[in-house]
Amino acid sequence: MQEQVAAATEVAERITDNGEPTDLLVTVVMARPEIKSVADLAGKSVAIDERYSASSVDVWVGFVVAGASVKVSAGHSAAIDRLGNGEVTAAVLALVSPDAADGFPEIAGFKIFRVPLWPYASKARP
Repeated sequence: MQEQVAAATEVAERITDNGEPTDLLVTVVMARPEIKSVADLAGKSVAIDERYSASSVDVWVGFVVAGASVKVSAGHSAAIDRLGNGEVTAAVLALVSPDAADGFPEIAGFKIFRVPLWPYASKARP
């Protein structure tokens, strides 16, 4: 599973970094199978890798706009590892362009959600 996630994330990030400006990023989130919608994540912890921690407020706002106030949790171990060991209910896999997010594959045994970042937060950053 981790190899599949790493390969899919690498492709999505390459698509995003194709040189075209991205006004709005999408958070690709992998959740436990009992989570049927983004709203089901309300009140739950969502792991985020340190490399995305600068965007954690934007990610949180995206979840709130999508109907789920979550606890975005950065940690020293990889977000995918924290999901795998049961520490969190979901993990942020990538912040990518809408096209890259749409092409992100499903991962057997988990749910993949795409949560757009709040547009005003993304545009406010230099």
